[in-house]
Amino acid sequence: MMPKLTHYALLSAAAFAALRADEPAAKPWVLLADWQTRSAETVSHAGGTTGTFGRSRAGAEAIWTSPTAAYDLEYYRYRNDFTGAIKGTDRSYGDTTDLMLTGFRQWDWNAKYSVQAIYALESAAEEGVGLSRGFRWGLGGAARWRPDAETDVALGVMLEDRFEAGVLPIPYLKAVWRPCQAAEVELRATGLQNGLIVRAYLTEDKATRVDFSVMYETLTFRLRDSSTYGGRAVAIGEVPVRVGVTQFLERSGTWFVQGSFECVPFSRHSFMHDGETQAVFQPASAWGFNAHVGARF
Repeated sequence: MMPKLTHYALLSAAAFAALRADEPAAKPWVLLADWQTRSAETVSHAGGTTGTFGRSRAGAEAIWTSPTAAYDLEYYRYRNDFTGAIKGTDRSYGDTTDLMLTGFRQWDWNAKYSVQAIYALESAAEEGVGLSRGFRWGLGGAARWRPDAETDVALGVMLEDRFEAGVLPIPYLKAVWRPCQAAEVELRATGLQNGLIVRAYLTEDKATRVDFSVMYETLTFRLRDSSTYGGRAVAIGEVPVRVGVTQFLERSGTWFVQGSFECVPFSRHSFMHDGETQAVFQPASAWGFNAHVGARF
């Protein structure tokens, strides 16, 4: 399972652009606060160990973007709730923290072709693990092709440092098609996020947007050393199906709120050491909510 470096590296600017700023040069900043919760569900595939797992998170992001560059600084705190016999075993872990700086720089050849340099610096770890031990990086590039106003394709590769598994090259593909002013379809295949997003704009000024997405996503955290294996990491792979709404609150397009409901029919947690899987568990199908409040300026 791939770490979550690519997600924000090339998509930091996409998160901003998805707000559909009509004057990005006039409002290059986005600040937002985030909250998410997942239901606690029974675990399986845990070597006969029983219990439940649920998760919640809170965090904040600061994003700056221009037509040829973007930077995203984010902080998220995950609360991982285990109950039953699985709590305190080598198939569980404590609360985790993710601090990440990502960005890209783009050079335009002409109106249709560009190249991008992409980077990501991250510290993602369980409580009690030092920032240096929870540190990793990603570095890569992509070529961007915009044959017309409706089509935007980026293709590239990232080198990603993985906890307990070394560095791995990850292909990157992002394709956006805008069949009309009121709709947008995006395909992502990054090894980290793989799936489809459909966006619909319900008003002419694009102040109201509805999203539907089906994705395979991953998270990875460095864990405290265990007495059996020493250094470990947990790699989380899941398939959330989301429906969300974004609404700007006034005509200037400054303040906005976002909310989404998600169903997670598949989730698997793999505990890694020296590139090998040492233990796993799978929560049953879960549901969750996500909320953002933010501003452009």
